[in-house]
Amino acid sequence: MKVSLKVSGMTCANCARAIELTLKKLHGVSDVKVSFELGRVWVEFNEELLSLENIKETIESLGYTVEREEVKQYEPYILAFCWLSGAAVMLSMFWNNPWSVYLQALLATLVQLVGGFKFYRSAYYSLKARTGNMDLLVALGSTSALLYSYLALFKLIPEEPLFETSLFLITFVRTGKFLEERAKRKATESLRRMFGLQSLRVKVLKEGKEEEKGVYEVFIGDKIVLRTGDMVPLDCRLVEGKVVADESMLTGESLPVLKEEGDLLLSGSVVLNGYGIAKVEKSFTKSYVSLLIKLVESALVKKPKVQRLADRVSHYFVQFVIALSFSVFLLWFFRTGDIQKAITFSLAVMVISCPCAFGIAVPLAIMVGLIRAYQRGVLVKNPEAFEKKVDILLMDKTGTLTEGKPKVKEVRSYGDYLDIAYSLSLKSNHPYSVAIREYCQSLGAKQISLKDCREEVGVGVFCEGYMLGKGKNGQTVLVQDGKVLAEFYFEESIKESAKEVLEYFKRVGIKVILVSGDDEERVKRVAEQLNIEKWFAKRDPQGKLEILEELQAKGYRVAMVGDGTNDAPVLAKADLSFAMGSGTDVAKFSTDVILNSGLAGLKEFFELSQWIRRRIKQNLLWAFGYNILAIPIAGGVFYPHLFIKPEFAGLLMALSSLSVVINSLRR
Repeated sequence: MKVSLKVSGMTCANCARAIELTLKKLHGVSDVKVSFELGRVWVEFNEELLSLENIKETIESLGYTVEREEVKQYEPYILAFCWLSGAAVMLSMFWNNPWSVYLQALLATLVQLVGGFKFYRSAYYSLKARTGNMDLLVALGSTSALLYSYLALFKLIPEEPLFETSLFLITFVRTGKFLEERAKRKATESLRRMFGLQSLRVKVLKEGKEEEKGVYEVFIGDKIVLRTGDMVPLDCRLVEGKVVADESMLTGESLPVLKEEGDLLLSGSVVLNGYGIAKVEKSFTKSYVSLLIKLVESALVKKPKVQRLADRVSHYFVQFVIALSFSVFLLWFFRTGDIQKAITFSLAVMVISCPCAFGIAVPLAIMVGLIRAYQRGVLVKNPEAFEKKVDILLMDKTGTLTEGKPKVKEVRSYGDYLDIAYSLSLKSNHPYSVAIREYCQSLGAKQISLKDCREEVGVGVFCEGYMLGKGKNGQTVLVQDGKVLAEFYFEESIKESAKEVLEYFKRVGIKVILVSGDDEERVKRVAEQLNIEKWFAKRDPQGKLEILEELQAKGYRVAMVGDGTNDAPVLAKADLSFAMGSGTDVAKFSTDVILNSGLAGLKEFFELSQWIRRRIKQNLLWAFGYNILAIPIAGGVFYPHLFIKPEFAGLLMALSSLSVVINSLRR
């Protein structure tokens, strides 16, 4: 059984790692994936060995919450209390009164308990799971500062209290996390709209009356009412009325589409104008947007190599920071004998070195890139695709560079062919078979019963001695026991975006090679029209695969773009693969990326890949550079000319994480 759980309380990649490691130890769990960006946990387990409640209890035993209903947000109230307390402490420091220090102690303690509770809880459970996280560092730093201040207040050490340090440390870090979460919520807004579809209410027409139901209560054959502003909840076909639909969330195409009686409406599209009654063709779990949601979830859970490396570094960096902080304390204490300086520098190092920015540098950039890809109609099944660079791009012709809807322009007949050709064409969804079917249908062809039918990919359809497929000279023929009954000649148009896309690849230095199963004359004509220097014709699936393997053997990184069943072997073997959204299910199953927005989506993907790699480099450079510069200053290397107080170290740490978020979100 597989389940998806919404979990709150995760603050960084190490929190997700703690949940993942703990659940994997449970007997009966076969797979666990955790995304702290989405706040979701996916678990695959054996129901005979383990119950769902056991899994929920285990997650909650780590200090996180498995959400069962909408949780009220108290964060703004807690932050307001922290900032008001901070203002009162600052005022009391300028108020020369013997009781002011006790007011500071009271407020600092309350902020530590109220504002710091989430850090304590997260730190406790991270230690319990044997994985340190950033909250552990904040909890240690703020608690040390508070205890130090109490020791000084009661004259147990000959120093001055530093109550403002612990108070502002909690306030600054919590404020930074709050702003970071708001920025991340903005980034995942379109995903939340997708997940929100599951709670939509649907107006179902029953005996002339409208009944409101949940999406899971609507079945195939039910009729639903659609009005202006409604989101289409399930795949359905319009049976009455006309509507203008916005399908941008699904295809990336911004122009509205007019839907009339008989037209298909995909779930996830929005009715911009009109009224209609539609008949449900697929249940919610089988509808397009539901499959899209599963694809999105699957992609976000998968971690590219660079992210897995960043997670490991972040995990061990926490341990390094604690050891470094303790070393700084010992160094300053034995060097100067000044415990206040030793604690101040030690706390500053501990707080400023939190690896939060490093932990979110990669996943956030990838998440934003994935969302932008989905918004443009590019469905990335595996985010590792963004990491891959290619030297050569193999492209299919029919359905990829051309419209994929060829039309019969000429037929040379040598016998009675119409009904036979029509009946054979019904056995295949190849573009040429569809064109022949439509042509014969327009001439009034009738279906005849044929037995022992089979389709050979790249060859044709065979039934009772008849064959509709490739002839000896590459043309499409209808043959009966070796005798040609008809020859079919087609015309097809090149896609509007093809030239622009190919020019882009020339600019970026990626060589395009055309590989097709079509005859030489048609392939050569398309290659010349698009200025493609190298092309191959009359290649069956094995022939295309041989071209790919030969290029890979020479050390080239090769990508493939296709749409048909005959492209599936090459798509599966290519270093990076793309399937057209209008292609076959087999092709889409074998690929890394599905181009729902058409060929233009190919250019979009490569531009997004460059953008993501650039953002990841910038984020990691900032996270590393920040620690390289900040740790020596916090440790007192440049004291007394330049140093950082612990509370301002907390502010800088929060701003560091926020800067990574902002950098990932900007265009």
